[in-house]
Amino acid sequence: MAPSSPEPAVPPRKPRLLRRERVAHDAEDHAHNLSQWEQSYSQFSSGRFEGRLTELWLPGLQIFQETANQALRQSCAAWNDALWFGLPAPGVPASRLDAQPIQGDTLLFRQGGCEFELSTPERCQLFGIVIDKTLFDAHFPYADALGLPGSGGTLGVPPEHFRRILGTLRQALFPPDGRPAATPEHILDLQETVLDQLGAALAHGSAPPRGAHYSRIRHSHQVVGQACELVLAQPSQRLSIADLCRQMHVSRRTLQYCFQEVAGLSPLTYLRILKLNQVRRRLRSTEDPANRVTQAATTWGFEHLGQFSRDYRRLFGELPSSTLRDPAD
Repeated sequence: MAPSSPEPAVPPRKPRLLRRERVAHDAEDHAHNLSQWEQSYSQFSSGRFEGRLTELWLPGLQIFQETANQALRQSCAAWNDALWFGLPAPGVPASRLDAQPIQGDTLLFRQGGCEFELSTPERCQLFGIVIDKTLFDAHFPYADALGLPGSGGTLGVPPEHFRRILGTLRQALFPPDGRPAATPEHILDLQETVLDQLGAALAHGSAPPRGAHYSRIRHSHQVVGQACELVLAQPSQRLSIADLCRQMHVSRRTLQYCFQEVAGLSPLTYLRILKLNQVRRRLRSTEDPANRVTQAATTWGFEHLGQFSRDYRRLFGELPSSTLRDPAD
């Protein structure tokens, strides 16, 4: 792994370049490796996790590629006064942005400081461009005419424009000779190329129609989000499906349908995985030698410890006792 550069306090404005690569073996560690973002990741497919992040800072601009071998539920927000554009690499299973399915050759968009949710599949590969708002406004004085969807959304991009900008990002992040351009002229040229190709993609992009299908998925996403909030707010309570339906004023059938549409899982399965991830966070962050596996499990409502250990090992590829960090580390 290449040596890490110091994390910039703000996007660099002078023509300097910062590049770093990081590998993580835990989803939450992977989330924290992307600098200047507020993120939390939960693992949703079974097996040991491996994620890789490569990021490059240019004046007022961050570009990155992240890969992960497991399916993830990602809660994300770029820094304030910025705009994020995401590009899922072609040839991998579809991701979801706030539960909306993402088709091929699609540009994702969110305002900085606005939390959004990404659901990514196994073997995901995602490129990102984050632009300081001041730089964006200076480079795109016609931004109002680009048709960006409010605080965020998706734009379908013609394949040739999508391939062109992906190629530029790959070459910038992984130069053929292994050495990124370091002179001020090359750095500014690269910045200009990325911005120009992004502008071309935006100018030729088109937002998908928002009909009944969009509204239905959005409603399902809201229902799932509310159920997750209730469960996470009451960790020690074993909320049944009946309990959730009663508190949320929805029918069992509605709850089941919403989880299937958003995640392809039953409510019980989805929420159990979410709670297993919470146990893992607790085990990895504990500084109390007495705060062992049993306490972490029961705190999150797992009373049958044998079944808990089997479920935990199936999801993360290791026993909970192996996850527990020695406070002396």
